[in-house]
Amino acid sequence: MNNREIYSRDPSTRKLINEGVANVNDEMTDQSLAVLRYELETFVCDGQYGKGLEHILETYVKNIGQPQQPAVWVSGFYGSGKSHLVKMLRALWADTVFPDGATARGIANLPQGIHDLFRELTTAGKRHGGLHAASGTLGAGASGSVRLAMLRIIFKSVGLPEQYPLARFIMWLKAEGIYDKVRNEVENRGDSWQEELDNFYVAEGLHEALIKAKPALFSSPATCLETLNNLYPFVQDISSDDMLKAIRQALTKDGKFPLTLVVLDEVQQYIGEDSQRSMEVQEVVESCCKNIGGKLLFVGTGQTAVTGTSNLKKLE
Repeated sequence: MNNREIYSRDPSTRKLINEGVANVNDEMTDQSLAVLRYELETFVCDGQYGKGLEHILETYVKNIGQPQQPAVWVSGFYGSGKSHLVKMLRALWADTVFPDGATARGIANLPQGIHDLFRELTTAGKRHGGLHAASGTLGAGASGSVRLAMLRIIFKSVGLPEQYPLARFIMWLKAEGIYDKVRNEVENRGDSWQEELDNFYVAEGLHEALIKAKPALFSSPATCLETLNNLYPFVQDISSDDMLKAIRQALTKDGKFPLTLVVLDEVQQYIGEDSQRSMEVQEVVESCCKNIGGKLLFVGTGQTAVTGTSNLKKLE
């Protein structure tokens, strides 16, 4: 008997589509979805993976109605599979839907007990505004502000621009019921919506569309520039209250905050030896957990146990 004959799938006939590395983010490109599908198809929900998922889900469901949800820390040496585990949790939590209609939970081979826990989670979600998941690394953007880095992950998960001023602007357009009108006006002029947003403060096409949609507020291109600068200025940091307000505004649907998972991969790498950054991460997570309550779950990863270093111990 050859070694390859003991596997359920012959490894010599399959390529590691993800090259053995799980990238934890919310990318929805065709390539990213193909990689995610492969990872779900080959996910072995057994051993510590199975025990980990079971513990996370059971604990979360029991604490939905509590003032605060216990956060989760997943540790392991480089290459141990911690990022793979949390990426699978994120996909299964939201039950990601693929272009052909297949779903994450339908693709993955899960034990019945895990299936039942996800079904229980879905049932609870129907009472609380649905299920939502966001994932990424804090070091991927807004490196000078943990709060803005957190918001970039949240905004991206709901299809908003990652930049704080732009995301707030888009949310305002939608709240006013003029998002489609403004966007259509921009695109009917032959302008690119994304390019207009990239040049937010000086975008002539966007400003003309705003003048047509809200003439009382935007009476001229000059007032557009002034108003946008005043309402949505470029910032290097924000307060915790502003962060919480933005999170609620981005995620709340029909007055309900969904059962939400936020996966922060490689938190230890982001903190490094910086004690100030450790305190800032702690403050952001505590602020979210205490103010939003038992509907919000944070899962972080690192190579060391959370008690392993003085900086990580602050996150306990």
